[in-house]
Amino acid sequence: MTKLEKKLQAALRRLGVGAQEKIVVAVSGGADSTALLDALARLRERKEQHGEIIVAHLNHLLRGEESDEDENFARKLANQLNLPVCVERITVADHARSEKKNLEATARRLRYDFLRRVGEEHEANFVFTAHTLDDQAETVLMRLARGSGAEGLRGIHRIVVLSEQLKLARPMLAVTRAEVIEHCQRYNLAFRSDSSNLSMDFTRNRIRHELLPMLETFNPRIQESLARASELIADDEDFLQPFAEKVLEESREGARLNVKPLQKAHPAVVRRVLRQWLRGELGTLLRINAAHVAAIENLATRSQSGRFIQLPGFWRVEREFDILELSCARKYECALIAIPLLTEGAKIIFGDFELSYFSDVARARIGAMVGNLGAECEFALLRQSAEPDGLWVRVRKEGDAYVPEGHHHATKLKTLMIRRKIPLSQRDDYPILVTADDRIVWAPGLPVAGVFAPESDDSVCALVTAQRLSET
Repeated sequence: MTKLEKKLQAALRRLGVGAQEKIVVAVSGGADSTALLDALARLRERKEQHGEIIVAHLNHLLRGEESDEDENFARKLANQLNLPVCVERITVADHARSEKKNLEATARRLRYDFLRRVGEEHEANFVFTAHTLDDQAETVLMRLARGSGAEGLRGIHRIVVLSEQLKLARPMLAVTRAEVIEHCQRYNLAFRSDSSNLSMDFTRNRIRHELLPMLETFNPRIQESLARASELIADDEDFLQPFAEKVLEESREGARLNVKPLQKAHPAVVRRVLRQWLRGELGTLLRINAAHVAAIENLATRSQSGRFIQLPGFWRVEREFDILELSCARKYECALIAIPLLTEGAKIIFGDFELSYFSDVARARIGAMVGNLGAECEFALLRQSAEPDGLWVRVRKEGDAYVPEGHHHATKLKTLMIRRKIPLSQRDDYPILVTADDRIVWAPGLPVAGVFAPESDDSVCALVTAQRLSET
């Protein structure tokens, strides 16, 4: 037996997978899923597993002939093992465009929807995916880099309930990619290689091919360390969850929250309460991250009535006396938030960005300050001037236009967003910095309005930064 087979046996016992369970196995054709399916088939040959195994393959139609070849491979593999196979073809790119969603996130949602349907149609007990210990380490690092909270850092869940009868399980989270390859070589298994796994355009691939190898020079077993850390975080999350549920119940007033119970609770519990509340009301935490939750926590425990936090997708949380309420603004509604112009380091959360303002910044300091911002941060230099009513942030409005620095004629905001390749799905809640009398000053990734740009000989100017927030 290979190391993979031994670890798989132990995982099945730990996950409570009985010998008679009917199992759907997600097979992409790659080494991980091929090895998982092969190992399960060998367990059945040895009479250790007696339940039916169903192969499931979703063709995303993203890589032309390569995707079709993956589908054919999955069919042939199932036939070789004398197993039933379910295949579906979905044009994922079209779904992502029509829904204005991220391609990778759309593919993941459609894939799990497909697996759930296959499981339910065949009255299966489990759906297996072939995520490995390496996948777990990459996920933890990716979420750590994005600034995820504890819930995100618990990484890939070992088991997820899909329905009353059906569970999604990852029985190979203790198996390394090296052990997968060892298994394939031992039994001379062919498998497919996804060319997109080599593209450095994807964050996960950069972590896999650049960051992890570098970290291995500090700790050769960094994957195991990260996986172990995620397990400890998961244990803490499971322990704290009942406390959060109790405080949430005490705080609820219909769809709203009373802040009084939150103010008595530990911050670790408060953050979990807020995440549960947002997930329940929004149906998802997509685009909601730790910085958004921290801002709402501050609104609930330390802020005053009348303040609000702008969230992605036109949603905002407003505090009125002791009540937090989640509401959705109408499209193109001019939601405004004041930024005190002369308050050094003032910060607000607006949509996908955390905005900061710094006044009286010496030109000599700009290079060092900007150098520490990171790749996900945009910035603008503004003329240092007294705006008595401060700067404001709002969403875009129809007809928005201004004269960019270095130009003589006004350009539509929509045109500038298209030129700078700001996705259509992000434009409607994109932060637009304006004056109190609603003149556009700047937006992240766009040029500063010429009238507010500093002169070349100005020794002091103002700095506005916009740090992009990532999902948890």
